[in-house]
Amino acid sequence: MFAQQTAEIPPTHGATLAGTEVRLPEAFKTKITILVVGFSHASQEQIANWGRLISADYGKSQEVDYFELAMLAKAPKLLRGMILKRLQSTVRFDERPHFIPVLEDESGWRTAAHYDKPDDAYILLVDRKGTVLWQTDGEPTNAAYARFKAELTRVLEAQSDRSPGPSSAPPH
Repeated sequence: MFAQQTAEIPPTHGATLAGTEVRLPEAFKTKITILVVGFSHASQEQIANWGRLISADYGKSQEVDYFELAMLAKAPKLLRGMILKRLQSTVRFDERPHFIPVLEDESGWRTAAHYDKPDDAYILLVDRKGTVLWQTDGEPTNAAYARFKAELTRVLEAQSDRSPGPSSAPPH
């Protein structure tokens, strides 16, 4: 589905599971960034399933980057350390640079994702400024993933149309 209204992701500071400090949206270096966002422990499997598919198809892309975000801001502070250790042990080593536990502004993320299903993964396509261009939620079924890929292609083409093309000046 398209975002009902233009949404912006909230400015967020954190560290990937690989230990790299990141600031969003400043970390977005590609034309489009895919964010896979989960708000509950129950969404963890959907996040992992989307992440595996996206990593396989776009992990080496020059036009697309992706991050998986686990919202932990509402988790009790006493449990956060245990949750982070569990994530460290369950997230594959090669995926850790793309996985960010978010410890702040969960309400801003809920607004950006049009949150209404606590156990779903939310998939957001965002531009370099953090504007949500398209989103969906739920399991990455074959149909859902095909729709996602079609929308990503459409969004990339639209972004390319906005970028200045090669110079039309005659060669010297």
